[in-house]
Amino acid sequence: MKQKFSKSKKTTERVAATKNVTVHKTKQHWPVFNLLIALLFWLAVVALFYSGRLTRPQKLVLGQRAPETIVAAVDFRAESIAATEMKKRAAADKILPVFKIESSGIERARQALTKLIPRLQTLRTTTVPEQNALIESSLHDLLDLLAISLTMDELTRIVPEDDTDLQAVVLSAVSSRVENGILSEKDQSSQFNGLAPTGKITIRGQTAETIRELSSFTTQPEALQAAVVEICNRLPPENRDEMVVRKLIKPWLHPNIIYDAAETAARRAQVMELVEPVFDSISAGTILVRTGDRVSEQTLRWLNAHEKRLSELETPAERIQRVAGSGLLLLIGLVVTAAVAGIVKPNLLRSRRDVLLMFVLSFLPLLLGKMLLYMIVDLSVLPASSLDFALPLAIAPILASVLLGSIPGIIVGMGSSFALAVLLEGNFYVFIVGLMVSLTAVYTTRDVKHRMALFRAGLWVGAVKIFFALIVAVLTQPAWRVLIPQLGGALLSGFCSALLAVLLIPLFEHLFKVTTDITLLELSDLSHPLLQSLAVNAPGTYHHSLMMASLAQSAAESIGANGLMLRVCAYFHDIGKLVKPGFFSENIQFTENPHDELSPSMSTLVIVSHIKEGVTLARKYKLPQVIIDGIQQHQGTGLVSVFYHRAKTQQQKDGDGSSQPINAEDFRYEGPRPQNREMAILMLADGCEAASRSLDKPSSVRITNLINDIFDSRLRDGQLDECNLTLAELNKIKQSFIFSLTNMLHGRVAYPKDENNRKESATETPTESAGNPPADR
Repeated sequence: MKQKFSKSKKTTERVAATKNVTVHKTKQHWPVFNLLIALLFWLAVVALFYSGRLTRPQKLVLGQRAPETIVAAVDFRAESIAATEMKKRAAADKILPVFKIESSGIERARQALTKLIPRLQTLRTTTVPEQNALIESSLHDLLDLLAISLTMDELTRIVPEDDTDLQAVVLSAVSSRVENGILSEKDQSSQFNGLAPTGKITIRGQTAETIRELSSFTTQPEALQAAVVEICNRLPPENRDEMVVRKLIKPWLHPNIIYDAAETAARRAQVMELVEPVFDSISAGTILVRTGDRVSEQTLRWLNAHEKRLSELETPAERIQRVAGSGLLLLIGLVVTAAVAGIVKPNLLRSRRDVLLMFVLSFLPLLLGKMLLYMIVDLSVLPASSLDFALPLAIAPILASVLLGSIPGIIVGMGSSFALAVLLEGNFYVFIVGLMVSLTAVYTTRDVKHRMALFRAGLWVGAVKIFFALIVAVLTQPAWRVLIPQLGGALLSGFCSALLAVLLIPLFEHLFKVTTDITLLELSDLSHPLLQSLAVNAPGTYHHSLMMASLAQSAAESIGANGLMLRVCAYFHDIGKLVKPGFFSENIQFTENPHDELSPSMSTLVIVSHIKEGVTLARKYKLPQVIIDGIQQHQGTGLVSVFYHRAKTQQQKDGDGSSQPINAEDFRYEGPRPQNREMAILMLADGCEAASRSLDKPSSVRITNLINDIFDSRLRDGQLDECNLTLAELNKIKQSFIFSLTNMLHGRVAYPKDENNRKESATETPTESAGNPPADR
């Protein structure tokens, strides 16, 4: 009774597993969730687009010819650049030029006198000829170094014999002139070449500033004469030689009032920044720019002020009307896009995951476009003329194409391009560029296997945008300062879209349980730890998986299915056999069969358990869901026929008529059955490859009969009822299997025996023969 209850429970679980998948597929047709997601997406887009100030970007740039005449619709005030500039210049002119007095002449005089005067005094007092000669020689050198054109006799005439401190007298006279400031006659007459038209300047000292008249300074000749008179008056009468004194101090008295251009400019710039702009009143009906006129800086100020005033005068009712109209247009675009998706690929709208992912991908370029618009309008980071070509139109179709396929990529690209065109108030160019970019992105990413291929797609997108920008340039003939930012924005947007795609694909794969060909190609590496363990511990299973992968991939490619996915699923479909590899026929060719000691029901339990064990290992190693689906569905709910027939045979031998009849459901896998074309091919490839090993002398006819039997049995058993394979596709798969297996199980021509080698080997000693076997063994 216990055994009966266990079998009944097992059958119920298997039926429930299949029903769960069927119910899940049925729920995909329920549209309420998808409609709710679409409504939330629409509301989010409207809120994103029309939150905050609704100021349109100004497309005209400086120097461009206006494509149309623009007339003021309302009265507004705009800054007058010319009047503001005049006001700033007047304020700057009131700032006196800044000068500083350079006093290095005092220090040079002090150093020269410190070396010169003591030697002169020593020369007058010494009487030793040799010493006088040395002093005179050093004085000659010193005078040459100081550029003083005096002789020894002239210098000694001004050196007093009394205790008068010549050095202090000279230094005092020089310092007072230098510190007061010395002008050149040219600077005095030209007022520093017009820098001081008022005759006043600001002298900036180390601790304080003073405003002085130019007349308060002395010229160089005046300063030299005054210093000579002062020095001579303080010397004894016998030492008053004005000519000698003049030659002595002249190198230290030179013009030393230096213009500080940087400080003057900084002060004037600071004052100019504080000047309030001058505004002009512009009346409604005023022509702001005419068709064909060059756009000036003043024109741009008028246009921006006019647009800002229009935004300010917009009433709440007008704003609601504007938002409602644009929102209705967005809703129509959403409905049309959904209708196109339903016509082109009906099953796409029945998957909650795919619909949600498409809406998320569609929202991404809209968010980036809104941010770009804010940077252009409010921050003026980029020129407004580059907006149409700098929009990240390619990010959504690239991601959708890689994650979901080509059709979703085109649909997402079309929808996001239309939405951005609505954001820019019906910009026809943006929609056309978006369609071209979407087609380019989908075409260049239709078979992406490496992440670097995404950058190549980004470059193609940039090239298409540049091509379109050049076409528009031929029609509108913009200035170079307009065209260059457009070309740069086109190329940059393509590269940035590719870079974002590379960064976001792993995130979307994880969040939405999507497996891309990029990930599948990485998993096809046979050095994966699970595959290496399978090769060592279950070599027969490993070889079966490799053969089955080649068989399944060829069949998939013949009907346009995902061959790479099938190859990877085939590699991992039997990893559950690692738990008990010795219980599977491909791994016990030269050992005793452990099933000889087990009952058929127990053997079935061991065989069937490799599905659950495989799922456990796959989740432990974080394999993607598509591989887990392959593990679960590659046997479907098929019958373990060997042990089912063994159980029936044993029951017949026992001859116990009172025992319960053998229930076939107790000898089936738990399923579910294959849910798509790829899983169906995986199931058929598994059965055909395994059964082909039982052929003693495989031939084309025997292989064809075997494959026909397997296909017919799977169809009769209902294993293909839940996948979308057609009979035509089944026939192509069958032909592909026949071709592949016929070549895999090919025969070889028997090698001819070498009689001479046989005779030579017969003459060898047994030891030599054992140590050197023939090469053909």
